[in-house]
Amino acid sequence: MKRMKLLTAASLSLVLFFTACSPSKVASPEGAKVDLKGTWTVSNIDLDGISKTGFKVTVFDDAPYTCYVGSQWNLVPNGNGSYTVPASADCTGGQRNIFWSVQTIGGVKYFQFKNLGTGVKPKRVTDGYRLEMKSLTANSMMLQSAVNFEGKTVYINYSFTR
Repeated sequence: MKRMKLLTAASLSLVLFFTACSPSKVASPEGAKVDLKGTWTVSNIDLDGISKTGFKVTVFDDAPYTCYVGSQWNLVPNGNGSYTVPASADCTGGQRNIFWSVQTIGGVKYFQFKNLGTGVKPKRVTDGYRLEMKSLTANSMMLQSAVNFEGKTVYINYSFTR
């Protein structure tokens, strides 16, 4: 009898352990479950509310928004990940480590992440970035970020492909 109780308790502990981990599958804004894990590439960046001519803004406290075209984002199911910015005359290339998650606020899904320095634990980082998930399919995703530019709100739309 004691053995049966011990076995049941151990089984329940395992179930709780595995279900407590952060899910890599999320319901898209359209409702379908999509697995975010894997490698995503920013294929295009569009702007809403302003022309690209003369618009220069640094995003994620890192690089000009144009540097992110061609960047690769590696999302691991446990929340760890990275993105790599291609090097160019205007862009300091290289890998940046992140901790990411998806949060729903008021029925809207957001992709959020924190930049992690070398050896820095996510719980030590209090600042991060939140982008609205405008669309999500098995092979494409669009994230939108609002920025203030010269007193007006401009939306940066990042199109990702897998």
